[in-house]
Amino acid sequence: MSGLTVTCPHCQTKVRLKSSKMLGKKVNCRKCDSPFVLKADGQKKSQSARRPRSEDLEESGTHSYDPERIRARRLKKRKSTSGSKSVAKNSSSKKSKSSKKSDSQIPLPLLIGGCVLGLCVTAGLIYFVYSMGSSLNSGATAKKKAAAPVKFAKFEPEVGDFGCEYPEGWTVKNGGGKGGVQSWAQFLSPDENTKISIRGNMTGAALGGAGISMTQGADADEIEPPVVDIHRLMKIKFSDDYPNYEEIGAHQLFKTKMGDTCSSIFTTKTMFGGKQKGYRVTLLTGRVQFNLICLCDEGLFEQMRPTFDKVVQTIHEK
Repeated sequence: MSGLTVTCPHCQTKVRLKSSKMLGKKVNCRKCDSPFVLKADGQKKSQSARRPRSEDLEESGTHSYDPERIRARRLKKRKSTSGSKSVAKNSSSKKSKSSKKSDSQIPLPLLIGGCVLGLCVTAGLIYFVYSMGSSLNSGATAKKKAAAPVKFAKFEPEVGDFGCEYPEGWTVKNGGGKGGVQSWAQFLSPDENTKISIRGNMTGAALGGAGISMTQGADADEIEPPVVDIHRLMKIKFSDDYPNYEEIGAHQLFKTKMGDTCSSIFTTKTMFGGKQKGYRVTLLTGRVQFNLICLCDEGLFEQMRPTFDKVVQTIHEK
């Protein structure tokens, strides 16, 4: 069977087989590199598709077997395939680097920080607008909801230097009056928007006593009562205690059960920007000086003014 020959159907190159076992196998032509099934000239095609080894084939005719040509052709195909893969890899690498560079332009912590800052600023603006609106409408709202007290109760603590009348139903807190602590009391409305506080002041009493001694025997028309000077001095203290403290008009001098009394109307602001208005009253006896504060929302002041006057007029020394 060594004389078996097959012909490439593509380039018509004839190849002589060393063994008949190669018949029916699929191989590539050594000349044109095209695949075809080995079939002996004049015989039917076999169904086997195993590729034979190159040493089983022997080229004949005018076209001799040239291993250098085959090697060169295969090397060329490998380079072409490798070049395509390299270009694709380089292109993918460039895109990846470009994408990473783009992502690195804005660091993630900076981006998160910017978002948080933006939310804080937005929340601050919303709160500011809300608080401003609340402060503008607080007076009108309070005026609609609150009503001036019509009934009063007596405040007569067992220990203390003073007593008075206060609106019935209000919360009462008090203390002092012994152990060198000056008497004090606070009356708070049910909605906690209005308060009246009274506190003794030994420093003011000492200054008032010195003033009384200095004015004895002088013409009453030529000098002011000592309570006026104490009232002016207390303004400094209250300016430090209350934000945006501002007095309206001149002080008023009048008589109460405590004797000479001086008062001023003032305005201040709450922690949230709302405006308040009230009385600052200075009372002076020969023994103790009292500071009295009446304070409410600005829109409620005229409505609560009779209540404040009632407390001021009923305060007395015990």
